[in-house]
Amino acid sequence: MKLKSVFHRFVLLSASVLVITGCAEDKFKVNGEIEGGADKTVLLEKSDFHGRWIVLDSAKVASSGKFEIKSEAPASPEIYRLSLGDRFIYFPVDSVETITIVSPADKFGTDFEVSGSEQAVNMASFEKELMALDATDDAKREEFKKNVYSKYLKDSQGGIIGYYVLTKIVDGKPLYDPTDNSDARYYAAVATAFEYFRPNDPHTGMLRDVSIAGMRRKNSESGKKRVVEAEEITMLDIDLQDVNGKNVKLSDIAGKGKKTVVIFGMMNEPESPALNLGLAELYSAMGGNVNFYQVSFDSDQYAWRDAAKNLSWTNVIDPAGMTSDVARQYNLGSLPVFFIYTSDGRLIDRADNVAELRKKL
Repeated sequence: MKLKSVFHRFVLLSASVLVITGCAEDKFKVNGEIEGGADKTVLLEKSDFHGRWIVLDSAKVASSGKFEIKSEAPASPEIYRLSLGDRFIYFPVDSVETITIVSPADKFGTDFEVSGSEQAVNMASFEKELMALDATDDAKREEFKKNVYSKYLKDSQGGIIGYYVLTKIVDGKPLYDPTDNSDARYYAAVATAFEYFRPNDPHTGMLRDVSIAGMRRKNSESGKKRVVEAEEITMLDIDLQDVNGKNVKLSDIAGKGKKTVVIFGMMNEPESPALNLGLAELYSAMGGNVNFYQVSFDSDQYAWRDAAKNLSWTNVIDPAGMTSDVARQYNLGSLPVFFIYTSDGRLIDRADNVAELRKKL
């Protein structure tokens, strides 16, 4: 009986330790120092999907300026902010990391240091660069957006900073406007990265929907007009390298007596083999009466070449990806997508899947 009792107590103690350890592991921590902030209250807030900020917890700054707040770790990466009065410092949280914020109270939100993760450091750096931007100068604003994409978004691999930057509001307007043709490509690029690296993240669906909605609105204003007024426009030509390293223009193929389908997509995505199989069946069914010109936005050119060399039609690659001039020229918002040229080289229609393409051909 004594042995059994000891065993039961050991099991209960072990379970208690596991519970305590589990709880500790399920929280992230925000700490730091606010110089001159003694007795002031800081709030930990979290952004929801509607742009609202929800207060999660608060802490009173000690006489030394130190503070600490713990909160439940998010199920997926989220954006948080620490607020002092009406001033804020923003940071991301992936899981259970410790974020450290140091700032003087009188310059809170403008003079600060954030550490604890690479994403947190990058977000703080972005915020400081944004504060230095003259947003009223359109040329500087556009250059700033290009630099931000190259520096923080291009290689972020679905990091939450991509979502944060794209949804940033500056002077009452979005920094990146999905209804603007030049900005929609950034949404498409970040949405593609989220879909690849974070397919189950709730931000992924939102980015994808915003990207597609933005491009559809843009297409309804300009893209569809191009289709309706196809006789009044010249071919939207493309000049890219094929699998042999030779540049092949769309105009070398289209307008030569056969219908031509321009295919935009990725060669090394999970759905690519099925897509190419469907295209091969359609190509064969057309009996040589249609040309295919396939543009891929793959970053791995070697893997692309291995896949593309087995296809019967012209394949070219655009190493600039969804931010390229070609993607902008065709108002691309999602992939794959297909554009149809007549036998005499007029752009007349588009399709969003192989079944729709088959009907329109």
